[in-house]
Amino acid sequence: MFQFIVIAIALLVGLLSTRLMKFLKLPNVTGYLIAGILVGPCVLGLWLSTINVGNEQTLKDIVYNQNVMTFITNAALGFIAFSIGTSFRRESLK
Repeated sequence: MFQFIVIAIALLVGLLSTRLMKFLKLPNVTGYLIAGILVGPCVLGLWLSTINVGNEQTLKDIVYNQNVMTFITNAALGFIAFSIGTSFRRESLK
């Protein structure tokens, strides 16, 4: 259940970053990079590591669980592969 919440937050941050980049007339990739840095373990992880949820476990341990991160990485790669696949044209493959 928590995995879906993390994915929803990642998708929402990605969507908001693309809207901001359109407003600033910058490429969407720039927004994705900035969003990834902000919600990644280096920035958000530092804040989450200060919140204890019991049994010597912090919120960072839950959010950045290896299973959750692997799932998000695989989903992101799937989206990238799908978008690349939709841009192929028969003429360009010849």
